Amino acid sequence: MRNPKPAGLPKRRAAAEAQSGIPSMARRKRGSCSSVTVGIFLMIIILIVLLAASGIIPAPVVRKTTPLPSPSFTSTAQPAGEVSATPNEVRSPTATWTALPSLTSTPTPTLTSNPSKTPTLTPTATEKSMPFVMRGTPEGLSHTLFHPEYSCEDYLFIGGQVWDLQDSALQGLVLRLGGTYGGDIVDMTAESGSALIYGRSGYEFALKNKKIAETNIYIQLEDKHGEALSARTFLNITASCQANLIIVNYKQVR
Repeated sequence: MRNPKPAGLPKRRAAAEAQSGIPSMARRKRGSCSSVTVGIFLMIIILIVLLAASGIIPAPVVRKTTPLPSPSFTSTAQPAGEVSATPNEVRSPTATWTALPSLTSTPTPTLTSNPSKTPTLTPTATEKSMPFVMRGTPEGLSHTLFHPEYSCEDYLFIGGQVWDLQDSALQGLVLRLGGTYGGDIVDMTAESGSALIYGRSGYEFALKNKKIAETNIYIQLEDKHGEALSARTFLNITASCQANLIIVNYKQVR
């Protein structure tokens, strides 16, 4: 049998180790709190930098302060008895208030147009609307169409027809030929239906052919009482033998 160790031996060994400065293997090492704190601080800084770079939080703005310029004074010659300002003597500006003239609203004159007199139009006499109008344009033909028995030097013929609203021959109306022909006065009448060679309502005038150009002969349709039924129309007479028969027709329109 082994001899039991004395009871006081562990205590004496621990005391000896404490005095000799040798660390005991039985002691537990405690974790360092300072290293954990530094790691957390670094992670917070990295997180802030990443958030600022991504725009989630605004980056800190560093304001630059610009030093104010020091006041400088230019020394000018002053008359005797006056004191000039020195660099150490800064005068504060004195505010001078100048009374501004009061603004009063000036009425702006309103331009009013002076109404000018409106010219009064005097009604002019207008030609009365006639119940008969000339059908077509007066046409110059050779007299041989209806009067081959005469020569060109014999007569100047003016003839035609008159129709009513239904284009039926209208007889009993008066055709008036007036004006001048070669200086001679012309005043002749003929009745529609008196010259059947032109048709049932035909009429005809025969003048001595002077073989001259004339524009002063007119023709007009009238009723039996001399009331005008058409406007006056001046004829264009020529000296040609191929146009010594003037055809003038009338048509009722109302």
